Amino acid sequence: MASTQGICKNCGSLIMLNDREELCECLFCDCVFPTSEALEILKNPGAYTFPNEPQPKREGVKRYNVTPVYPDPIPAAVKRAEAEAPKKKAEKNPYEVSPDDIKAPRKTLAWVLGISIGVIVLVVGICWPLYSARVTHRNQLSSDISPVFSEFKVDTSEENGYTVGFSLRGQSNNNLAVTTSEDVTNDDVLLTFKNFAVLRAKEYGIDENNFANCYGNVKLTVYAANGGFTLDVNQESDLTADNVTPLS
Repeated sequence: MASTQGICKNCGSLIMLNDREELCECLFCDCVFPTSEALEILKNPGAYTFPNEPQPKREGVKRYNVTPVYPDPIPAAVKRAEAEAPKKKAEKNPYEVSPDDIKAPRKTLAWVLGISIGVIVLVVGICWPLYSARVTHRNQLSSDISPVFSEFKVDTSEENGYTVGFSLRGQSNNNLAVTTSEDVTNDDVLLTFKNFAVLRAKEYGIDENNFANCYGNVKLTVYAANGGFTLDVNQESDLTADNVTPLS
């Protein structure tokens, strides 16, 4: 809608109209006439004679007058005042507990920190000697292990700090894994097992006649050209070639 002003051709009153409508209407005398005439009279109202004639009653509800609508200034003013007013800092809820309110005292923190450091030192103090002893025994066993492999060939050299044909595992170096390119028999595995158990007993100062300590916790795994084999024993009757188990 394009609202503009015009002059009523009947009473000469200033009226508001829609210049896109063909007709317009005067609010004062109810005269309905072409919009173009109201706009033309507005240009020079002094040159026009207004008859002020009574207007006939119109049928229907169609209205052609335009009432200007202005926005309510109060909401805009309230909004502007709120935007310009200084912001108030939100008051802290006296019953609300924040992390800052439950900070532990410095003495408590120092006490906890001291205990934590003490535990770490204790663990390192216990574990380091065990680790160091294991590494020392492993290095010595690796240096002396060649005679253990009397039944088949194993590469006992080192590359980048690691042995090529075998590895020692376990906290007491009691688990030996071996790789060979030759075929092996159950008897070969059994004899290699005995050789390693005796060598390890000497390194750790174990009595060879004490079966449980010398053989009971030793395990041998051989990866050969004809398959994999493993042997570990719980009692003296287990120390036979028949107990050598093929790996699946």
